[in-house]
Order: sequence, then C-alpha cells, then structure tokens
Amino acid sequence: MKKWLYVLGISGSLILTGCNGNAEDTNAETENQAEEKTEEVNEQQVKKEILKAQMELTNTFKPYQQKITAYQAAVSAEEPDSETIQSTGKEAKTAASEAASKVEDFTIEADLPEDVNTAFNDSLPSLQAYYEHVESALNENLEEADFTSAEEKFTEFNNQFNEIIEKAGFPAAPDLMEEMS
Repeated sequence: MKKWLYVLGISGSLILTGCNGNAEDTNAETENQAEEKTEEVNEQQVKKEILKAQMELTNTFKPYQQKITAYQAAVSAEEPDSETIQSTGKEAKTAASEAASKVEDFTIEADLPEDVNTAFNDSLPSLQAYYEHVESALNENLEEADFTSAEEKFTEFNNQFNEIIEKAGFPAAPDLMEEMS
C-alpha cells in the first residue's frame, strides 16, 4: 500500500509539474502577443505622427510654392505675357526669400522618435537651399529663370523625406512638390 501511495504521489507531482509548464508556455505566448501588439500600436503612432509632420510641412510651404508654380506656369504658357511674367516673377522671388527664412525657423510639432526627428531635420537644409536657388535664379533672369540647380535641391529634399516614409513602412512615398503646388 505504501508503494501505491508513493507512486501516486510521484505521478501527481509529475502531472502538476506538466500543467505548470503549459501555463508558463501560455503566459510566454500571451506576453509575446502583447509585445507585438504594443510594437504595432507604436508603429501606427509613428506613422500617424509622420503624416502629421508632412501635413504641417506642406501646409506651411504651400503658399510660397504656389507663387513659384504660378511664375513657372506664366513662363511656360503658350503665349507668355511679359507683364504676367514680371508680376508673378516678383511674387515668386519674394515667396522664395520668405520660404528660405521660414525653413530656418521651422520645427515639427509631432511626437516622433529621435532618429526620425533627426532625419527630418537633416532634410530641411535641402529645402532651404531649394528656395535660395529659386530666389537666385529669379535675381539673375526674371524673364527666363533657370531652376535646374533649385530642382536638384528639391529632389534631394524629397528623396531624404521619402527615406523617412519608406523606413516607417508606408507603401508609397509622396511627391512633395506636387503636394505643395
């Protein structure tokens, strides 16, 4: 009888140990799922903040860019009007100067991770250079300004911004020139 009690005691303890192991596995799986969900929520929050920063950027510089775009449209019209080119050119030059100054003071009001915030801030000098090059081109020749170097700077800025977008996992990168025009 003592043997049976002994065997039963050992069997019971083995069963209890096995059940505890399953509970630990279940707890580990639950913790992993919770961590994955938290990471997913964090990723979604970062994406939301990046979009917020993008909207802030485009809304801030859109009025300036629209004046530059109006000048480009006046120059490339089928029958360019010298008076329209002069007036839109002056507006574009003023807008470019103001935008370049605005970039210096521009800060994002989004809650972004440090690396994303740094990458965003590192892209801004290219945007500033774009506006400076536009102003310089208009100073050189208001009738037929050459924006080649300015466009290169904007492409550089757009590419830097799109790297941020791609690293965040967005399916497509925006054309900021199109958004601001």
